[in-house]
Amino acid sequence: MYCESCGSFINDGEAFCSNCGSPAPRNSAPVTPSPAPAPAPAPQATVQPITQPVQTAYQPYQQPQYQQPAYQAPTYQQPVQMAQPIYQPVYQQPVIITPINNTRTRVNVAATVGLVLGIITLCVSWIPVVSGLPAIPGLIFSIAGVAKKDAGGKGRAITGLIMSSVGLFITLLFIIEMIAGELNY
Repeated sequence: MYCESCGSFINDGEAFCSNCGSPAPRNSAPVTPSPAPAPAPAPQATVQPITQPVQTAYQPYQQPQYQQPAYQAPTYQQPVQMAQPIYQPVYQQPVIITPINNTRTRVNVAATVGLVLGIITLCVSWIPVVSGLPAIPGLIFSIAGVAKKDAGGKGRAITGLIMSSVGLFITLLFIIEMIAGELNY
């Protein structure tokens, strides 16, 4: 007899198919022929058996062996970002652009000359005859530097005026002392 599920051969007396484990079809008890007339034989279909190795020995069903699952520690990683990255703005100092002024301020040459002559007067004010020579032009150039309206360098002119005045005052003190010293003798 053949299994109805898988079509493999089942030996007589076996209750289950050894290939798939389904119950074997039951054979009914042989019926004794009755005196009734036998029906005409029907054409029989030829059944071709499936070629599989025939197992002669009964193999009991084996339970699968239970194995403990091997767990691994999960690996953690950064999540994958699918969106476009967001860039943080870079903060900088504001740039102040001043327009270039093509009008040049006039250089106050008189203030510079007055300052230089004032420095020379202060340095040589201890020499009575020589100190008066740069003091008077230093005063004149410094006064001219202060009087100019559209030129820069007023600080240089004022400094030259003060130095020339102090140098001239020291020179006058030495001259007065010299004259007073000659009159006493």
